[in-house]
Formats: sequence, C-alpha cells, structure tokens
Amino acid sequence: MDVAEVVMARGLPRSILALMLLAVLPATGCQPAAVAPPASAPPPAACTVQNQSPETLFREARSGVAVISSPDSQGSGFIVRHQDGTTLLVSNAHVVEGTSTVTVKWADGGQDVATVVSSAGGSSPQTDLALLQVQGIRGKVLALRSSQPEVGADVVAIGAPQGLDFSLTRGVVSSLRDGGEILQIDAPINPGNSGGPVLDRTGCVVGIATFKLTDSEGLNFAVASAVIERFLMNPGPRPVPVPPAPPQPFNPSDPEGPQSAAPTCWFQMQPGAESLDGFQCAVSSRVNANGHTIYDVVEPNGLKRSIVLWQDKSAEVLINGQRYLGTWLEDEDGDIRVSVSGGVFAFRYRS
Repeated sequence: MDVAEVVMARGLPRSILALMLLAVLPATGCQPAAVAPPASAPPPAACTVQNQSPETLFREARSGVAVISSPDSQGSGFIVRHQDGTTLLVSNAHVVEGTSTVTVKWADGGQDVATVVSSAGGSSPQTDLALLQVQGIRGKVLALRSSQPEVGADVVAIGAPQGLDFSLTRGVVSSLRDGGEILQIDAPINPGNSGGPVLDRTGCVVGIATFKLTDSEGLNFAVASAVIERFLMNPGPRPVPVPPAPPQPFNPSDPEGPQSAAPTCWFQMQPGAESLDGFQCAVSSRVNANGHTIYDVVEPNGLKRSIVLWQDKSAEVLINGQRYLGTWLEDEDGDIRVSVSGGVFAFRYRS
C-alpha cells in the first residue's frame, strides 16, 4: 500500500515497497508468541510435523490469517494469541498507520473491527510491527518459530496480494540480514501482502512479510520471528493518531492577506474550467515505512487526499480508500498540480 499507508505496485528506483512476503523455511522447534498472557492462557500446539506440503500448510494456517483494511491501506495479519476472551493479531505498522481501528476479514468470510493496541512506529523494518485486538475468540493461533531458519530453506507466505484475499506463494530463504533479524527471500510479493505470515514447512511462523526492493527480481524481505517475539513481550503504548490542524478560511477578497489565510490548495470546481478555486487546506508530508513520501491534503470540509508522486510524472491519489491514477507537474509558482479522472487539483507544500 501499500499511497501510504498506500502500498504501491510501482516505486522510485530502489525504493522500498511495503508488501507481503511469500515463503517456505526449514524445520526446528517452535514456540507460541508471548503477549504477557495470564498463567491460565494455554499455549498453541508446537509445530512438530516436519516437511508439510504447501497444500497442508495453507489448509492448516488459513484460519489464522486475516486481511487488514482501513480507509487508507490494505494488508494482512495473523493471530498470535487468544487472551482474556480476545484475539490478538500482529501486522505491519505501515498497514495501520494513522488509524486506531481497522477492519479484519477472516477466511470464512466473516469480519470484525480490530483495535490497534500498539505500534512500534515503523521507523525501520524491525519496528514495522503493530498489535491488533479483536473482541471474542477467532481463528487459529499461529506459533512463532524459536530458532533461526537456514539459508536455502523452503518457505510459504499467505496474504492478500493486490487485494486477492488468502493467496499462497512459495520460495526459499535467500539470505539472513541484520544479524538474522531480517529474512531475505526470493518469493514474488505484491501490494496487500504486508503483515502476512511467512511459514516454514513445520507450519511455524518464521517471519512477517514487510518490504521488497523495487526495480529488482526476488529481493523480498520479512522481519524474523525473534523480532516479532521481542515486540510482543513489550509492545509499548497504544498509538494516538494526531489530527491535522483545523483549516483556516480563505478570504477571496483579500488574496494578499496574512500568510495563514493564503490558499494552500486549489480545485477545478467546474468540468473544463481553466482556473482553479483556492482554499486553505492542511497540507503535510510524511515518509512511510516503505520509504515513499506521501502528501496529505485535508480540505476545509475534512475530506483527505493522500498523494504519491512518481519520478515518471505519474501520480496515485487515495480518497476514502479508493485509488486513482493520474499525472502531475510542478507549475511556475512551485505548486504541485495533479490531473486525475478528468479533474485537476493543486496544492502548495513548503517543508
């Protein structure tokens, strides 16, 4: 999605694109994820059957995987604990960035609303983790592997690439990076896979699909299970989304008025109109976990546009969960003008 929290299928040269990983790793002992459970919480069964087929892995793990969606992004997640009458899932921080609740879709077609319990922030791949909570007991807990996989081991991944729910892909562990905290795999991945589990052939989770290098083949990466376990032991506080500053009204009779009243966005209010009408919008930028710069433009009525500008002058715009493709240019005033679906809007951003 991932505009942001938008996960995009295209990217700047060697930019990191957040996505889900496909995989299949070797076998050793596994242990369940720990989220400070009470003594009464039973652990999930250890992964003991070796060399399961991809068909068996998918059949056994499918009910523990979920599609995670919000107005700004879509990804995947998986169940790590049943605790105190609730179901806890882990996903990527960039999948739930900017929101406190998400929609969780299960393999049986059911849906729940999940609360974002905590987020590690996503400033690095190792911190691109979030913990979600659903009321009630749902699905199957997927156990985390307690040991590091070997290079060359088979792995599979389950997720929702390009919105195709509960898809399985397969590959091998190509290398271990950052002291084994990051798994490099060769399985093909796509937007929507971020946050999905990467399983070895015992059915244990060896990693969570997180990012890939664009303009490359087979350079895909997952955060290792040891890092997930460490996060779950100390997930930290619940994130609090920061709302944009309330927009100030623009006075058309005083276009040269104070800087705070000057328009920061312009829209084509009538089809085919040559001039754009100006408004005071809240305009900000951020860099998501994928390394993409995202511009957020919030209109006076509260409508939010999230925009990614690519080097080839194409643009992607996310509005209310819908993605639109267009083009962009920088005008003589240094403002960004975007053309999408026959309409035009512009915004001014000064860092």
